[in-house]
Amino acid sequence: MARSVPLDQQTIKRQNRRLILEALRRNGPLSRAELARVVGLTKSTVSSLIQELLDEQVLFEGTLQTSGLGRPGTSLEFHSEGAMALGVELAVENTALILLDLNSQTQGQWEWVESPSTSLPERLHKLAAQVQVHVPNFERLLGIGLAVPGVIKQDRTLVYAPNSGPGWRNERPAETLEALLGLPVILDNDANASAFGETFWGENHSPLLYIMLSTGLGTGLVVDGQVYRGRTGAAGELGHWLIGPKRHPSSTSVVEGELSLRSAVNHYQAQSGRSEGFQGILERADEGDPFALQTLERLAQRLGHFIANVAVAFDPAVVVLGGPGAEAWAWLEAPLRSTLKELAFIPEHAELPVRPSAFGHLAPAMGAAALVLQRFLANGGTRDWSPPISTLGTRQTIGAPTLWRK
Repeated sequence: MARSVPLDQQTIKRQNRRLILEALRRNGPLSRAELARVVGLTKSTVSSLIQELLDEQVLFEGTLQTSGLGRPGTSLEFHSEGAMALGVELAVENTALILLDLNSQTQGQWEWVESPSTSLPERLHKLAAQVQVHVPNFERLLGIGLAVPGVIKQDRTLVYAPNSGPGWRNERPAETLEALLGLPVILDNDANASAFGETFWGENHSPLLYIMLSTGLGTGLVVDGQVYRGRTGAAGELGHWLIGPKRHPSSTSVVEGELSLRSAVNHYQAQSGRSEGFQGILERADEGDPFALQTLERLAQRLGHFIANVAVAFDPAVVVLGGPGAEAWAWLEAPLRSTLKELAFIPEHAELPVRPSAFGHLAPAMGAAALVLQRFLANGGTRDWSPPISTLGTRQTIGAPTLWRK
């Protein structure tokens, strides 16, 4: 039987700091005495660690608590500028940035449209330039979380992003961005990042299935706080589930050929003779356009069919719909639920909770930022990019992990 390696004092201290930070993140502002009770440490130990975190400007002392018995205590809160992360989504047709802190407060948000034909190096150079312009003191960030639409290997290689215009293959976007900005980068698939963000920012149901409905279709599965990525990092690419003899992303031989915003737009344009994109379809549906309403009903029925199938595969506790497609929820909900009830394998699946993401189209960027903040917590609130001292730092990964480069 293998012997466990004894922990040194520094490691124990970082673990205790992690307990304190996690308690504050879960429960909100607490006094030193309340923290000692919550985490099970002595008051003297908590006071010593709190002083370190105050000196490092991770925490600050807030209001004086006067309620209850005993001596009043000062509440401890996260310093808004002491632990911030930048979450980035490089989508096929746009880039989104969000600057978040551990108080779940947005410190900044930026978006812009991109041409699908732009190369990935061009996109990254533009991104770096925008960060330098818009993010004050960006060099003080904990790091950058980068969400991209494609398969990510353990060594942080973007193997393939089939829906990107040029078809990004074997790219190293994390390393490029690190060189441009001098900050550590965590790279992840957009659906996986979004799924993790749902759990990090408050969703407690497990398993959680996240469906990214955008130009293509992707999914992320979270079980007990961990994202399942599979052996090679390709888990969740259900948009490429074969349903025909040929394998081509733009054909009906794969699921996203029938279930994606691209397929919905193609259907609408063929039926109506108009040229609107997906946002235009929503506007036309709001005006009662029968072609737009029929297109959205068709999309909802295909989505309900898809959920009935993945419910058999994964038996989730909740399904979260994200990506730009979630903006059509008002039109999708009723026909989706009707289709799911009709096709469900067991009665429980007929009543499976399905809801849109609370973060809308920003969910991938939110999740990317959450990956960085989680790593910070796992290391006890230090800026050490070495492997975390707690499984908390790797709990978002089952299967092939996404590495954090030193």
